[in-house]
Amino acid sequence: MRATAAVPRTDSAPAALLLPAPAQPGVERTPSGEVKLPAWPLLAMLYGLPVFWVAGLTLFVPVAFGSIMALFLLMRGGLRATPGALCWLAFLGWVVVCAISVSGPLELVGYAQRTSDLMAVGIAFLYYVNARESLSFTQVLRGLTVVWGTVVVLGLLATQFPDFRLVTPLSRIMPGGLLRNELVRELVMPRLAEVQDPWGAEEPFVRPAAPFPYTNSWGMAYALLTPLMMLQWTRIRGLGKRTLLVLGMVVSVYPAVQTSNRGMFLALALFALLLTARFVLAGRLGMGLSVMGILGAAGLGALFGGVFDAITERQEVSHTTSGRSSIYQATFDKVLESPVVGWAMPDMDPSIGIALGTQGYAWTLLYCYGFLGLALFYVFLGRVLLASWSVMDPAAYVLQSMVATVGLTIWYYGLSVTQCLIMMLGAAVLSRAATDGGGTDG
Repeated sequence: MRATAAVPRTDSAPAALLLPAPAQPGVERTPSGEVKLPAWPLLAMLYGLPVFWVAGLTLFVPVAFGSIMALFLLMRGGLRATPGALCWLAFLGWVVVCAISVSGPLELVGYAQRTSDLMAVGIAFLYYVNARESLSFTQVLRGLTVVWGTVVVLGLLATQFPDFRLVTPLSRIMPGGLLRNELVRELVMPRLAEVQDPWGAEEPFVRPAAPFPYTNSWGMAYALLTPLMMLQWTRIRGLGKRTLLVLGMVVSVYPAVQTSNRGMFLALALFALLLTARFVLAGRLGMGLSVMGILGAAGLGALFGGVFDAITERQEVSHTTSGRSSIYQATFDKVLESPVVGWAMPDMDPSIGIALGTQGYAWTLLYCYGFLGLALFYVFLGRVLLASWSVMDPAAYVLQSMVATVGLTIWYYGLSVTQCLIMMLGAAVLSRAATDGGGTDG
């Protein structure tokens, strides 16, 4: 009888389960056998902004790329939910519930667009936190640099060609009925600037807006991205690249000043104060004092450069402060009529001539989704900030300050889909870093 070698027994899982998944053509996998998420769908949303603007596609880009990322996430399976993901899911769930307040087909279209944008940025959040092998904060920051550069270049062009309006390829084939919608028209036939000529003004105010429909959106993007560009400057290598970025930041001051946008300057000041406090609380007093020094120098430059005089001049003829207070009061009174599920969409108030729920994103949330919708949004912000508090990384401090700045400024500033995406990507970087236990580049 021939002797046979003994096969050792094991109580562990069958060997077949321990082998990596079989290779599939065109599907790249991680060392653990999971489908590797490609970086291009998320990065294309950022790098492609100037092209999408010229083509008139900015209205459709978030949903298109959000759908692509959702498909890749479904193919991957086994997704992890880092801090904040479930909070955003709860917020989206409540947004869907509030659809019961939609009162007609036109409102339904607007509600669907707003909801799909919220879903798209939520998918971008989930995509980044699950794409550890293919997406890094460095890549995202480079993409945001392209967004910032687009904002600055178009802002400069707006100051020189304020009456220019781009006729995009999409606008040539779009039905006239859709083009009569103001927001759709501003997106597919975008102008470079808002030109305002209020009664009593000596000359019209030319306020950069592109690549967004309105100047306030330009100001919000500039306020969120400019501090990130200072962070980018500390991370890039090469004298030429550093010099180019510094020149860009210096040049960007001109269109920023031309906006005469007090909210933007207040947001920048809040960002700097929050960042200073975060450095001090982390025991890095020197960095905190440096940020304060930059803020002080910027304040003096704004004072002697006539920035505050320009803002004061516009306020003397526009009366936006008193107008906003009456809008806020009317919005709150209307919310009290439907405090639980809100009204689903902003609605025009004929007595004041402005749509309620449009003068600040917090008011949009409150008006559209009631008190619970607003609370869930802030729960998401708070969850991300608390979870990432232990991440000892200067980049994390900048991102935490950015997320906190959003939470403070949305009471007077709107948050369009691009600005919301910037916030969500910052939150995603923090959330992934908190889960992995490393820095933002982990």
